[in-house]
Amino acid sequence: MNVLINLSNLLICEALGGLLSRERGEYIVFATNKTDEVEHFIPDEIIVDSLTLKPKLAERWPHAKVVFMDTGLNEEEIVNLLLNYRLDGIIKTNCNVNMFKKALKAIYEGQIWIDNNRIKALLKHAESIASAPPESNLSKKEKEIIMLIGKGQKNREIAMALNISEQTVKSHISRIFKKKNISCRSQLVPLAMKLNFPVIE
Repeated sequence: MNVLINLSNLLICEALGGLLSRERGEYIVFATNKTDEVEHFIPDEIIVDSLTLKPKLAERWPHAKVVFMDTGLNEEEIVNLLLNYRLDGIIKTNCNVNMFKKALKAIYEGQIWIDNNRIKALLKHAESIASAPPESNLSKKEKEIIMLIGKGQKNREIAMALNISEQTVKSHISRIFKKKNISCRSQLVPLAMKLNFPVIE
């Protein structure tokens, strides 16, 4: 199995590469924190973290499985990653070596690998989608902001994308929270999914 380890921390990247390289004949490893250094290596799996996960990886190696190393992101961030990237597995950094290798093998064989806590978070969000209130009382601008929040964008990024001030974004979000009777951005993710992928009846 060809494994490209592309983590932002070079020390951890090389340590993980050394660990897998010890398994004779099982892994051929290329460890780097810069994918532009990779020329003739065709990975079966790419191990990334939140700083190295980029859409261009899937474009460059479309057949490679993408494995995300969860370094302790919160539930909202993980759900946003799952909604916006093609991930084949999420592995927590506190798993032991045997479990890590088992996960890599399962992902290589075409299975999805996500720990139980993350699956519960996904199911919770899926239930929220089904019961999300109708979006008819939202303005066009509010809907645009909700869709950008669903993509994980921060207020500054939303302001730049919509060519409005950051304060205006905050005002819109405050009105959205009042209209929908919610208190945090993660509660908007199911609604963002509905707006991005409307149900045809």
